[in-house]
Amino acid sequence: QEDCSGFNSEDEYDSQKDHNLTDEEWQARDELFGRCIASLGFEIKQMNEDGACLFRSIADQVYGDQELHFTVRSYCMDYIVKNKDYFAPYVTEDFDKYIARKRKWNVHGNHLEIQAMSEMYNRTIEVYCYQIKPINIFNGPNIINSNEPIRLSYHRMCHYNSISNPNNPSVGVGLGLPNYHTIDLDRRRFNDAMRASEELLIEQTMLEDKLKATDWEATNEAIEEQIARESYIQYIRDMERRKNLQVPSTSTTASTASPRTSRRGSVSPKGGQSPK
Repeated sequence: QEDCSGFNSEDEYDSQKDHNLTDEEWQARDELFGRCIASLGFEIKQMNEDGACLFRSIADQVYGDQELHFTVRSYCMDYIVKNKDYFAPYVTEDFDKYIARKRKWNVHGNHLEIQAMSEMYNRTIEVYCYQIKPINIFNGPNIINSNEPIRLSYHRMCHYNSISNPNNPSVGVGLGLPNYHTIDLDRRRFNDAMRASEELLIEQTMLEDKLKATDWEATNEAIEEQIARESYIQYIRDMERRKNLQVPSTSTTASTASPRTSRRGSVSPKGGQSPK
């Protein structure tokens, strides 16, 4: 059984020794982390590594599309500005400069933005880092506990990925859409594949039926031609048989007429008539 305990605390995770890991060691740790997350029934979805990975991960969880990361970033910074009184004490630099810098599409986000997005979307945000229990849990004041949490994985001290739960899809949760029901994208892809397969089967069946009908028509035409040919041959034979029957009848009539003539009488050689 694999050890998925990871680190005991966040400060241990952030220790200096991790900076000295080789690429191969990081790769091995990421692979083990992926298997540990899979043991929970979750799946790590890779986000682009361009500085917007945090916002990409949130966009993937909320909108189902990481490419909406800049929209998420803009909403997040607007929310922080509107709630300046709450967030400003946690900013160690000039607040306006901080906001301007964080609005750039490729600047990394941090805990402040995560807290703001948890409140924005009314969902708990859990951050996992090389262990099966979250190292950080962010909650807003009015979180609805029935909402599926947004889950993030944190890698190599610099990158966020999205953790999805295929058994409980949550795209759209937290957007306040009336009568909205979450859609299992994998199930939808499965249903699309099944529908395409059924349509293909119908098309194949129709094609086979058409081929069968064509074969039947061809067979029927061949039978009709055979019947017509045999009928014609039979007709020729009947005509020849009638002709053959007519010839003997004529000769018989001629031969039977001679005896009658001879019985009527004959002329003697002397010119007298023979006695009757």
